[in-house]
Amino acid sequence: MKNIFKVLLTIIISGAFFISCEEEETNFDALTTEPDAGAPFYVQFIDAAQTLESGVTDEGELIDIETTVAVSLMGMPQSQDIDVNFTVDPSTTIDASMYNMSASSITISAGSTSGSVTFSTITENMPAGEELKLVLNLDAGEYNSPSENGTKLTYDLTRLAFCPLENGAADLVGTWSGSDGQGDYVSGASVTASLNGTDLEFSAGLGFGFIADFWAETVTSGGNFTMTINGNGTIEIPRQYLFTTDYEGSPYDYEIAGTGKWENCDGKPRIILEYDIYYPGDESGLAQTYNSYLGGIPYLTADLTMQ
Repeated sequence: MKNIFKVLLTIIISGAFFISCEEEETNFDALTTEPDAGAPFYVQFIDAAQTLESGVTDEGELIDIETTVAVSLMGMPQSQDIDVNFTVDPSTTIDASMYNMSASSITISAGSTSGSVTFSTITENMPAGEELKLVLNLDAGEYNSPSENGTKLTYDLTRLAFCPLENGAADLVGTWSGSDGQGDYVSGASVTASLNGTDLEFSAGLGFGFIADFWAETVTSGGNFTMTINGNGTIEIPRQYLFTTDYEGSPYDYEIAGTGKWENCDGKPRIILEYDIYYPGDESGLAQTYNSYLGGIPYLTADLTMQ
């Protein structure tokens, strides 16, 4: 009897094994069946919403926005070419004179699933700091994506609020006025800028109000300093002698160092400097050392407009 059970058990297990193999083969066949070439497909934009801004080189040259307008075939590659046309939507705010597009249509070649054209701005023709929109509609006829998000592209495009200097630092020569100091120790300032080689030199004036009001010292000599005007809108004030003061009959020398930026887009150029005043040899300046008296700000600010 035991032998009969053993034989029956062997037959049952073997049958189950063959059935299992049969099912696995059937499932595998289902996974590897050739896709249906007649299955529906549609075309849509790729990465259809972008926010882009132009740049500027260290020399002050504008860098155009460059990107692509790309479309994708959602479905199996087709045996024929698919033509896709673009039209500019009425909601577009960027003028045609401000950009180039390599083509107004794309052909997705037979066997392929995507295509693209290049887009670039003519940045010098764009208004500085103003966001403009490029809105394109996709037309692939009966193959259009059923989603509006797939058939409408929107690029938000901005020219960096930067207007280069045509003649470098020479464009900033003249009279400047504004405010100077920090916290409760801000006063009016007026200086004259002139060329010193390729650098800009400010006449005496900056730091005078602060050293008098905060430090109770009077400037007796000096006051001029030079700064490097970079083409990309930045300013560097290398550490250098600034002025000599008098305190209770004793002279004290001070130095200046800092950074800043220049702007040139509003008719009247503007210079904003962040600097500090130092005793010779000291690593920290007066503003950094006593910033708790200046609202916690560890530098002095000069905000000046060309007159």
